[in-house]
Amino acid sequence: MNISLRHKAHENIKNKIITFEFRPGDVLRENTIAKEMGMGRTPVREALLMLEHEKLVECRANMGYVVRKLTRKEAEDYYALREALELFAAPLIIERATPETVRKLEAVLADSVRLAEMNDIRGVAESNTEFHKLLYSATDSEAFVELIFQLIDRIRWLLAMAVASRLGPAEALDDHRRIVNAIIEKDVEKLKEEISVHLRHAKERYLSIAEVLL
Repeated sequence: MNISLRHKAHENIKNKIITFEFRPGDVLRENTIAKEMGMGRTPVREALLMLEHEKLVECRANMGYVVRKLTRKEAEDYYALREALELFAAPLIIERATPETVRKLEAVLADSVRLAEMNDIRGVAESNTEFHKLLYSATDSEAFVELIFQLIDRIRWLLAMAVASRLGPAEALDDHRRIVNAIIEKDVEKLKEEISVHLRHAKERYLSIAEVLL
């Protein structure tokens, strides 16, 4: 079996799950995916087995593979872990963020606003992820980046769900602006406060859509 095809199918399906194109509860049909990707069913089946191991999909009797629905407890645990890590990172970000980092954050924020005005929810979700990756990289800590990037797929998934909620992305973009301002002002305590507020808002948005999905 062509490993490169399996990898291609894995990345394609995973990205659609994480960006909320495939939603929790959606049935993933091997034939349809294989046809859309121009490949046979075997690499798609292998990719779905990999995603089952990663707990992004589950196999159900008489249905096949279905995108998993996070339990409320799982989501709350991820948010709690993320908050602990990001609050740990705040002093490092204030100390080590460069003017170039701030320029990149502002550019991503401006791009997010533009995408939101176009109602490009997927684009906003990807831009949102890029904003947080820049924040994490601003710590200039290989240990921290390595640790939090082990969670990045779950973080992207939750971000996409939150952006797709009925509350929309406007609140998140306002939070991002205040985070950038705290970095510019080099105010550690303000940055910690804004991170906590942002994550509380994100969890509220996620739970608003989870009520429908779960």
